[in-house]
Amino acid sequence: MADVGSVSQSSLYFVAAQAAAQQQAQQTRQQEKTNRAQQSRFASHLKRQQEEAALASEGLPPEIAGMDEESAIIFLKDAVDIAGDELKSNQSLETIERYRKKMSQLLKYVTRNNFEVLKLPRRGWRRKTGKAADPFVQIQLINQAINHLTSDLLYNHAKNLNILARIEEINGMIIDLLAA
Repeated sequence: MADVGSVSQSSLYFVAAQAAAQQQAQQTRQQEKTNRAQQSRFASHLKRQQEEAALASEGLPPEIAGMDEESAIIFLKDAVDIAGDELKSNQSLETIERYRKKMSQLLKYVTRNNFEVLKLPRRGWRRKTGKAADPFVQIQLINQAINHLTSDLLYNHAKNLNILARIEEINGMIIDLLAA
């Protein structure tokens, strides 16, 4: 009978040791998972900050960082529409400048993301000086839908753009007058 009791006690010991080892392994896995999640959050936050800084350096709003192209275009288009509505109701210097900035941001983004400039070398072409001729430049449209959206937007805002053109013309005249 003593044998049965000692076997039973030793098997309980091994069961308890196995359970403790499993619990320790589970805690280790959970800690590793938490560490990976924290590293992932930090990396994504760092990436977003870098993207915001790059956008700001290009004159684009940092709010579009992390957005896909379509969402960013819609965001920028809505900003232009809001600024255009403000300009129609109140033609102050501040609203004109805000409208100009929003339109400029939209056009920069579309140009940056919807067109690709290809430089193709001219083979066999030489200038009279013996240097190779400048390459052919081809602009390739990437997304036809974005191009249509942009042209429709420009068409709908033609009146506001005419106001901006007149203001630029007047500013040019003032600069010419001051230079003379």
